[in-house]
Amino acid sequence: MSYLKNCYVEYSVYPDYLMNRFAKYSLAFIALYMLLRAIINLFFYDQFPIALLASEFDQDQMDAYRARVIIPAYFLTCIYFLGRYFSGKSSTSTVWPLYVASVCLLVTHIIGFITFMPFSKDPITMFVGTLWAFFVTRKAHNQRKNEIF
Repeated sequence: MSYLKNCYVEYSVYPDYLMNRFAKYSLAFIALYMLLRAIINLFFYDQFPIALLASEFDQDQMDAYRARVIIPAYFLTCIYFLGRYFSGKSSTSTVWPLYVASVCLLVTHIIGFITFMPFSKDPITMFVGTLWAFFVTRKAHNQRKNEIF
């Protein structure tokens, strides 16, 4: 009887196994993308003034996007972690910082759409990519949090 019970548990977690693999591969993809962006910005900024050029943005629009979306998201992430440090709390999983950064970027994208960004293909694609990173990091955080507790 206990053998059948173990088999049932093994089959019931199979969809979670696929979702966990998807989360791991997605996080690895996000890490490789960030590494590529960091290398381009550090070493090849003169050759690629707009890293991985968005086809609909010119130089002025990309500067505005950086100044009004990317940099505020970075500052919001830093403010959040400084607040957690001063309150004496630590993150609940190793994926939590990625989740917080994706939430901050998602918020600044929404504000950017309200204030200055056009509703065209490239900004919507960037928003959907940020939304995808938000959901993947949330799923990975929930899975890690369950492993800790």
